Amino acid sequence: MQTKIIVNPMANKGNCGKRWPQICAELEKHLGPLASAHVAMTRAPNHATHLAREAVDAGYRRLVSVGGDGTFSEMMNGVIADDRPIASDLVLAQLPGGTSNELSRSFGQLSLTEASKAIAMGHTRDIDVFRADAKGYAGGQVTRYGFVLAIVGAAATISWRAQRVPLLKRLGPISYVLMTAFTSLTYSPRPYRIQIDDEAEQHVPMWSLMLCSFDGAGEGLMLAPGADPADRKLDLIMVGDMGRWESLTRIVPNLADGSYLEHAKVSRRHASRITIDSDDMIRADVDGESIGQLPMSVTMLPFHLKVAAVNRS
Repeated sequence: MQTKIIVNPMANKGNCGKRWPQICAELEKHLGPLASAHVAMTRAPNHATHLAREAVDAGYRRLVSVGGDGTFSEMMNGVIADDRPIASDLVLAQLPGGTSNELSRSFGQLSLTEASKAIAMGHTRDIDVFRADAKGYAGGQVTRYGFVLAIVGAAATISWRAQRVPLLKRLGPISYVLMTAFTSLTYSPRPYRIQIDDEAEQHVPMWSLMLCSFDGAGEGLMLAPGADPADRKLDLIMVGDMGRWESLTRIVPNLADGSYLEHAKVSRRHASRITIDSDDMIRADVDGESIGQLPMSVTMLPFHLKVAAVNRS
């Protein structure tokens, strides 16, 4: 199977690019020598999407992202069109090189050796894909395919603030800690209109809303413990009408182990389609990237993507 390696040298504050020789050497131990034609470096945001599409058009059927979940998500968006994969026999893989490597963590292959073995052995696991449609910041509709999570409200504001300031981006995970504290002390719940599957529309105030496919996200957050990334359902978590001090002391410290779900104002259920809107300007985020604002609709798609994974059976 021809393999294309798509490397994001800027992942993890540029450490991925610095470590590429080491990463490449480990990968070659398992796949054999890599020709320069089989390796592509991203040069800008969303470049991995274009590189992935070009690779599939050129006949590659195994695509490996070297970076974090954002790089994998960009690559994945390049192999889906009109809500279906552009080729039926694709295998995707992640070599963990980013700040957040949820796919590798969830599959128990966070080390370069384990991730490289997973690619070489040919075993795969299925993952779900969802489609998110939101209002872009320029006013038009933005469509993004996701695999980890879609978030709105305070959680999306934290992500947006942490990424938009260059100095904070260089701090890596610390930037999210700083912005989480700042946002918790300044962000008030907003009024939402929500429709879940075919149910009647709800009007509820919320601090944040999260749609999770995997159980974790970000750097060490356990947002939806036990979530199944291949059950064709999203774990819908709604953090309700939360005061500022309450969110800072009762929600934020408990995101790492998932115990925030025990709070009386937090609910969790499954959903396959959800539409979210508000009269307020509320940001929307997919797989760690701010895509725009409400209204947003999220729909689980009726197919799985195959991802390289070590066979644990």
